[in-house]
Amino acid sequence: MEHYLFLNGTYGPDTGWAAAFPECQERNQSPINIADRDTKVSMEYQELTLDGFDAESSNKTSMKNTGKTVAIFLKDDYFVRGAGLPGRFKAEKVEFHWGQSNGSDGSEHSINGRRFPVEVSFN
Repeated sequence: MEHYLFLNGTYGPDTGWAAAFPECQERNQSPINIADRDTKVSMEYQELTLDGFDAESSNKTSMKNTGKTVAIFLKDDYFVRGAGLPGRFKAEKVEFHWGQSNGSDGSEHSINGRRFPVEVSFN
């Protein structure tokens, strides 16, 4: 079974996110700082699998400079699974976040308060 994540509409961050997912509001809303002392390691959450990303994309895939980042819109069959996800999710967009110069902080999220030069997100 394939799952799709919709961040707009009924359960978007601006329209019911906190009511539907109270554990993801306030200080737990993106961007977040992952603190080692608050994390638990579980073997079932270790491996994230990218399915279909080794295949060449068709001419339906496109890239856009959003003014803030580069977004790659995936129109072919690319999926993300594993790492504790409750199924297989279709990836529709890949975004990169980077700093102003080489080595500068660009990631939205941080680990133990440290931001990194680049971060990628799959949506």
